[in-house]
Amino acid sequence: MNHFNDAFQKADVILTPATGIPAPEIKKGALPDGESDLSTTIEIMRFVTAANLTGLPAISFPVGYTQKGLPIGMQVIGKAWDEKTLLCMALAAEQVVERRAPQVHYKILG
Repeated sequence: MNHFNDAFQKADVILTPATGIPAPEIKKGALPDGESDLSTTIEIMRFVTAANLTGLPAISFPVGYTQKGLPIGMQVIGKAWDEKTLLCMALAAEQVVERRAPQVHYKILG
């Protein structure tokens, strides 16, 4: 926690990738029943543990796409009790970042 406190003396937020790897493609065999791939899950979750273990507020949002059109996200970790800064950053990103549906997706909301 001391490392985070030191960082927040110099910066308002800490930026990390939202995931440790780009979004993996959905394998055809995983569509009906899902898939469990522990090594991929560990890679994906690499950066979320810092905020989870410290209890600091964090938010992630899309910031672009890979060459294959898969989403890339950013995680912003904030100071304790400073959710407002995180929400303002996410809103600013939402207003300027291109958003598009992936080539393969399931429309489940309306």
